[in-house]
Amino acid sequence: MDLITSTRMYDVAPAARAAWHALLQAAHARAGLDVRVVEHAWPTPIGELWERPGLCGVFMCGWPYVSALQAGRAFAAVAAVVPDWPAYEGLPRYRSEFLVRADCGWSSLADAAGSRYGWMVRDSQSGWNAPRAALAGLAAAGGALFAASKGPYGNPRGLLRALADGEIDLTAADGWYLDLLRVHDPAALAGLRTLAYTPWTPNPLLVAGPDVDPAAAQALSDALLSMHEDAAHLPLLRAAHVARFTPPDPASYTVLSDMAQAAAAAGYPEIR
Repeated sequence: MDLITSTRMYDVAPAARAAWHALLQAAHARAGLDVRVVEHAWPTPIGELWERPGLCGVFMCGWPYVSALQAGRAFAAVAAVVPDWPAYEGLPRYRSEFLVRADCGWSSLADAAGSRYGWMVRDSQSGWNAPRAALAGLAAAGGALFAASKGPYGNPRGLLRALADGEIDLTAADGWYLDLLRVHDPAALAGLRTLAYTPWTPNPLLVAGPDVDPAAAQALSDALLSMHEDAAHLPLLRAAHVARFTPPDPASYTVLSDMAQAAAAAGYPEIR
């Protein structure tokens, strides 16, 4: 089987893409695997990537991951990432950031009632599920919080452009993606600021597809989990802003589907 990988989710800029590719290529070589990097970008839905055969060490959003598990399509959890910034406190977690324009006078999410919201895609934890759960508590049961809810914008870059251009007034994006963007392309966030955060949840993980030999998935997991112990690989980890890889806990991702169910039970199945 032809094994493939992709770093689409965190290819925030050319330098970030190069860092991820170098890191994963080193891990695949360490595991003795021949894996081809495939480019995958909007407007092709990212869900199409996760349907491909031979996935071996590809980033997958936690909400689709646990949804697939619950539907009987078991992806192998290869490794979770501990981002290398103090806010992550050495844990494989992330959160969404609610963003507004810098000149906006709002001080809380409640101030955004009646404005125009922009969302990324409906199968994203950071771009839909997490912000929906946070907003559900502000909307009257079964009611709308915003004057307009616009999307899909497809990726965080699309959201940022729409916000900066005045098409929307509020959005939410993956905070880990934004932290990488602050390093690699801070100009993309010029004129924008963070209004609020969602709670921390398990972050996207590296997976292998259900059709991949479990021995290959385990070899890659072993290689990734020990990279921070090898001085030769520390520059690759630093370039990707990865402190280390850790063993994922598949059960911890059920909190993401719990968030979706809670929003629906609160009468807020859509961001509106």
